[in-house]
Amino acid sequence: MGKATKEHRKKVQARNNKIKQQKDKTQKMQRDFIMNLIKQEQEKGMFENMPTINPVDGSQINTIIEGPSI
Repeated sequence: MGKATKEHRKKVQARNNKIKQQKDKTQKMQRDFIMNLIKQEQEKGMFENMPTINPVDGSQINTIIEGPSI
C-alpha cells in the first residue's frame, strides 16, 4: 500500500468521524429539546387525567396470511 493511499484513508476516516460526531450531536440536541418540551408539558399538567391504554395481547392477533388459492 502506498503512502498516498494511507494518507487518503486517514482523511476519509477523519471525515467520517467528524460526520458521525456532528450527527450524534444533532440527535442529542433533538432528544434534549423533546425531553424539555415533555417536561414543560408535565409541569403544566398536560399529562394528567390521561386514559390508560391496555397493552394488546399478542395471542389475539391473527398471523395467518391467506393468499390466492390456485
